[in-house]
Formats: sequence, C-alpha cells, structure tokens
Amino acid sequence: MIYETEETREYRHHLSRWVDERLKPRAEELDNSGEFSIELFREIGELGYLGTMYSEEAGGSGLKKPYTCFTILCEELARASVGFAAGVCMQGSTSTHTLHAWGDEEVKTNFFLPALKGEKIGAFAITEPNAGSDAASLKTKAQKTEGGWLLNGTKVFTTNGTVADFLTVVATTDPALKAKGLELFLVDKTSPGFSVGRKLDKFSVHCSDTAELIFENVFVPDNRRLNNGSGSSFLNAYQALTVDRIFTAALAIGVGRAAYDASLQYIQDRKQFGQPVGKFQAVQFRQVEMLAKLEAARLYTYHAANLADQSKDITREAALAKIIAAENCNEVCHMAMLNYGGWGLMNEFPVQRFLRDSYFPMVGGGTGDIMRMIVARQIGL
Repeated sequence: MIYETEETREYRHHLSRWVDERLKPRAEELDNSGEFSIELFREIGELGYLGTMYSEEAGGSGLKKPYTCFTILCEELARASVGFAAGVCMQGSTSTHTLHAWGDEEVKTNFFLPALKGEKIGAFAITEPNAGSDAASLKTKAQKTEGGWLLNGTKVFTTNGTVADFLTVVATTDPALKAKGLELFLVDKTSPGFSVGRKLDKFSVHCSDTAELIFENVFVPDNRRLNNGSGSSFLNAYQALTVDRIFTAALAIGVGRAAYDASLQYIQDRKQFGQPVGKFQAVQFRQVEMLAKLEAARLYTYHAANLADQSKDITREAALAKIIAAENCNEVCHMAMLNYGGWGLMNEFPVQRFLRDSYFPMVGGGTGDIMRMIVARQIGL
C-alpha cells in the first residue's frame, strides 16, 4: 500500500502470523460461546500490541507511525474475529488514552501500565438507556463530596463491561452546563456501589463483551477525576478520540477481507453445471465489485490514519473513513453470502458470521447518520 513503511510491514507480518495461528482457529468457538477470551487477550498484551499507540517513555511500543499500526491491529484481528478485535481495540485506545493523558502517577502505576501489559482490562462507559450520540443529555451524575465524588446512574452498551477491572465513566457535574459539564471518572470495579446489571445479548459480535452497568453512590477519589484543569475532560477526550472512527473503519475492513477471501475460495471450488461457479459472469462481476468496495475502503482509511500520524486535523477524514468502510464492507459481506447461495445461510460456513459482524462498525462509535452530520458541519452546512 502507498502508506506502508518497513515498520508497518513488519508489524503486520508478525501480527498476521499470530492471528492465523492463535485467533482464527478459535473464532467460531468464541462466536458460539459468546465469551471474550481472556487468555488470548493476555497474549496480545504480553506481545506488546496493547501499547501500540504509546511512546516507550509511557510504557508503550514507541512506533513511528502509531495510528497506522493501530489501524493494522484492528484490521488484522477483525479478519478473524470482530468481536475479539472490538474488545482489544477498546483497550488499546479509548480505555487507556484518558488515563495516559490525564491520570496522575497513581493512576498510571495501578491502571494504565497494567492495562498495556494485558494484566488489567479497561472499559469506557458513556452510553445510557436514553442518551447515546446526544451526550449532552447524559444523566449519570457526579456529586462532589469530601475527598472525591459520588457517581449515580446507569450505562449501557459498554464494551468489556463485565470483564473490566476498571472503567472510565462519563458523568455530569452540572446538568445545566450540558456537554461542558461532563467529566471523566476512573472507577475500580471493586468500588462499593458498582455492579453489572446484565450482560447484553447481541445478534452481532457475540464474543465482544457488552454490558449494562449500575452506579449507586460509587465513591471516586479526587485524583481519579481525569481532568488536567483545562475545561471539560470529556470534551477534551472527545476531540482526542476522533481517531477511534478510523479504528472502527479498520474493523469493517478486516471482516470485509475475510468475507472476500472466503467467497473467492468458495466460487473457485464450488461446481455447478460442470464448472466452478466463479466462471459465471454474474458471480465474477459480484466478486470484482466486492474487491472494488474493499480496496476503496482500505485506501481511504489508511489515508486518514496517515494524516493522524502527521498530527493533522482528521475530523472530516475519520468520519468519512467510517462511512466508506462500514457501508462498503457490509455490502461486501452481503455479496459474499450471495455467492455462497443456500450454503451462505448455514452456520457451518463463516460467511453468515461475517455478515452479522459487519453491522457492528455501522453502529459502534456513532452511526452513519451521525458521521454524515459531522462531515456536513466540516463542509460548512
């Protein structure tokens, strides 16, 4: 690819081998059980992949192109299991970024560094039953008390929710301020008053742990309010984590690749009317259309990641990458299922899982409509 370097090629090579040897053989099992693999998660941490985006000084990998490499991480894991990839990518980005940016030494020693090693699992709790993209309407409240804050509220759709050792929770300190009143609070799962309401059952990304969380007078010490004193920590994090849309696009590309490769192999092997079905023009055209959509998604997503590595404003590019990759790769997975014919509906072939999982990047991290609103503002509408 145009944005590849020796560093990114080597990164992909070693990661791809681990995916083929360790994750891919267990993908179907994980999907059927619906369990997030702690064992494989620990392996990823031991290998250093959770520190991809951070400097050596901070305890990370110290890569020259951290955003491109993290995009590769999301893509490669997702071509085997989008569910597992979602949990890992949450750890390596959203759930650790705020600790790195605004945590003190206690936070970094007890949470951030163990998270990079895979010894602790993190989550980012923002969405509520009645507030998703409209963050200004969040109801989870943080009330000041002696030595810290008391959190009360409920969160839903929290990735890694039931397995997390710690959570970064978005809560309002003053509802009248709307989004400007939102702050980030680090909660240890052992804190009295914190509980998992239920593990949520999904039709997609089965092994991505997703939970409802309950906070009842959960005490958070002052030093675990993640704020450096410059305005709302949530708004600061929101700006910094725009890049996560690129990573969600990479998840889509990963599952799109898996569907494309499986479909290509199938239409070469499957015979009807005395020849492989790949010899029929309708099937050929569909396969080529899949490739065109997949390559367009890959090129734009890595273009956006390359801009992020240059510290450029990527608000528009990240949202566009998510739109293009999520929607293109969902279509790729749908066309792959069509190429399988009746077998595409059977659970013994993974193409039905690819299609199910391809819906996650279309919704996770902001729907396509929200992404279009962001781009509309960027072009002056």
